[in-house]
Amino acid sequence: MLWRFGHLERMKLATMKLDTLLLQTVILSFFVLFISAYEDVTTLEDDDFAEFEQFDADDDNEASDSSEASQSQSKQKPVSSIPEQFESVDDQEDDIIVEDEDNEFEHFQDPEEFEGFADSVPRTPEQPKITISKVPIMLRMRWDAYWLEGLLCCMLAAYALAYAIGRAKNTAIAINFLKLHKPLLDDNFTLVGESGSDIVSVTGAEGEHGWRREAEHCFTMWCSGRTCCEGMLLTLKLIKRQDLVHMLLGAIRPTPDTLLIRVELGKEDSDPFVLCIAQKKTANKLAKEMQDLSVFCPERRPGDKHGLPSNLSVMSETPEATAAILDARVTTALTQYHTHLQYIHISDRYSGPKQIEETAVTKPPDTERVLLASITLDEAGEGDGGGEAIRPLLLLIFHIIDKLKRLRLSKEALAKCERRRQKVAEAWLRGAHAARQEQAAQRREEKRKQEKERILAEDDPEKQRRWELKEQKRQMKRKTPKMKQLKVKAL
Repeated sequence: MLWRFGHLERMKLATMKLDTLLLQTVILSFFVLFISAYEDVTTLEDDDFAEFEQFDADDDNEASDSSEASQSQSKQKPVSSIPEQFESVDDQEDDIIVEDEDNEFEHFQDPEEFEGFADSVPRTPEQPKITISKVPIMLRMRWDAYWLEGLLCCMLAAYALAYAIGRAKNTAIAINFLKLHKPLLDDNFTLVGESGSDIVSVTGAEGEHGWRREAEHCFTMWCSGRTCCEGMLLTLKLIKRQDLVHMLLGAIRPTPDTLLIRVELGKEDSDPFVLCIAQKKTANKLAKEMQDLSVFCPERRPGDKHGLPSNLSVMSETPEATAAILDARVTTALTQYHTHLQYIHISDRYSGPKQIEETAVTKPPDTERVLLASITLDEAGEGDGGGEAIRPLLLLIFHIIDKLKRLRLSKEALAKCERRRQKVAEAWLRGAHAARQEQAAQRREEKRKQEKERILAEDDPEKQRRWELKEQKRQMKRKTPKMKQLKVKAL
């Protein structure tokens, strides 16, 4: 068995050597054939050139010279082979097919792209040159190139942070104010606040009454169920702490937190009169803006004449109502807490600010009986001191409400107030009548213009002449003064 195995191994080695020898023989024979073919082609080319040389020598000497030159050139020229010719053809095809992507502006060198350019442009000693600027390619990104985006992101983050902090602070002020003054409101009203999803209460429990959030800086609360009034609306108007831009502007021109009180009075709860007690700057502003104060209270008197601080002004329709309202208790409270009070406005003809409209008002505004008050908090909702300073002013408002119910003017003062209101109503009627007449005249003039355009657009001269005569008669009748005709009976 071992002898057979060794014999097989020797047979395999012999077979491999034989295959290698045959492969070498085939490669050598192919190489010899290729060399022989190459030599045949070169000899063939040399024989052809020799025939041309012999033919040229028999003709004339010039041809012989040229043949000799060509022969010499052919001898000096390296012998080209057929494979090289095919390679040159392939190179030309490659040049046609392959496009050079790097040379993007090669069409500028093509003369066919600029046909007629030389004829239209005057010749100059120097040809126009096209300069192509090379823009550097940014290979890597740099963080300093995004400084503007980074600044905007920082501003947005600061605005969002200020919004969250300001909203929380305003909510805390509203809750703290409710903690301090809700017991007083519960003692004077049956229903204090509303319940719902947007309610801000002390404990935050569902169904509890409290502030209604109108905005992030504005809270309202309606109170009802009290004698001498139909209801009271409290509006807590705080600084826009959630707005970063408003806070920056507030640093230049600060504005305090304000509590606005609006008491709806009944028709039989008070006599007709208008009275306003306000700071001097606020009084000037209210006298210009409010309709009832500008009509019924044209005169402003300093507070010294009524026992009030000098920084307060009093605007009143009748002195009798002023003396009845400003009793000893009201005067003492205003003297002690006048820094927190902006104004107290009592009116039976309150119609809001003046209406500035382009068209004339043909209808008098709706009026109502109200008591308005504005109190500055000065961060009152955040501390006990500021919060306790507002309590006496709230008690003062309730005292004035009760006093208005009991106040009765004398017959003379009441008659003067009624006559003044009647004059104002007549003035409104005259103004409305004049406004209606003006509007009617404008409509007639517009209608007359349309009729004139229609007549002029027609091609009938007779109709145009009749219209002109009619218009002249109307103008003459309008200019003629009106005279009354009196009939006298014969005796």
